[in-house]
Amino acid sequence: MKKYRPSNGTEGMGFIESFCENCIHEKFMHTNSDDDLKCEILSNSMLYDLSDPEYPSEWTYDALGKPCCTKYVNYNWDNDNDDDRFWIDPTPTPVPDNQLCFPFVLDEILEGHKELTKIFAR
Repeated sequence: MKKYRPSNGTEGMGFIESFCENCIHEKFMHTNSDDDLKCEILSNSMLYDLSDPEYPSEWTYDALGKPCCTKYVNYNWDNDNDDDRFWIDPTPTPVPDNQLCFPFVLDEILEGHKELTKIFAR
């Protein structure tokens, strides 16, 4: 199988975001605990050149020719029942009626300004 190596940093970050950040083998990334080891595949991909025998063979291409990691095991970090510091509340924070929110409509602001001008002109 042909080994995969990102062609630039942006492509590499996209690959790491898609695979490593969601993989059980890179638990250290989420816990920063010394008990959780870093994945050697990610480390070796940055230490060695593609032609080196130590470069990970797990970073390869799938049947459709897309880059993948053959050791990838998806893990949902939000449901690990440890601590919820990575969990984000999906309910939006209520916004007071008198506060502008992005994206706002400029016409609404101008209408409000016209009304205020009429009130203060009296």
